Amino acid sequence: MKKSVELYEIIRLIRPVHRRLARAVEAKLEGTGVTVGMRAVMEVLEEAGALSVPDIGRVLFLARQQVQLMVNALEEHGLVERKPNPAHKRSPLFALTDRGQGVFGEIRAKENDEIDAVCELFSEGDLSSAQKVLCAMLDHFAAFEDDPDRPKSLE
Repeated sequence: MKKSVELYEIIRLIRPVHRRLARAVEAKLEGTGVTVGMRAVMEVLEEAGALSVPDIGRVLFLARQQVQLMVNALEEHGLVERKPNPAHKRSPLFALTDRGQGVFGEIRAKENDEIDAVCELFSEGDLSSAQKVLCAMLDHFAAFEDDPDRPKSLE
């Protein structure tokens, strides 16, 4: 089979894989009070530390308003807290609370069970090749990325 046909088949699989992954994540979140979007914000804060809402939006390529709603919900649940932002007085930084770190750790542990099960299907070489293909596509199509401060709808 021609390489471009094989790559196109991979591209066609991305959307259904993404949808199923989102549903699997959603199932693991049941009973936590955390949505898939809130989980994404928690992951960013866990990896990067305290960030402002606009910075979180840039990382996730989401509009600031969408991120603000998720941060507000996380704050109401006691999972994130506001911190002063020395660079901007009106845009506080948000960080995971101790409780938020614990909840996120529990979520990741549940997800790791599924990830470990799928890993059994592949060699390290398979996973390395898949990562190489996806990274190359991200780089190749980078020119089509939205402005992170003004993401466009795909609809």
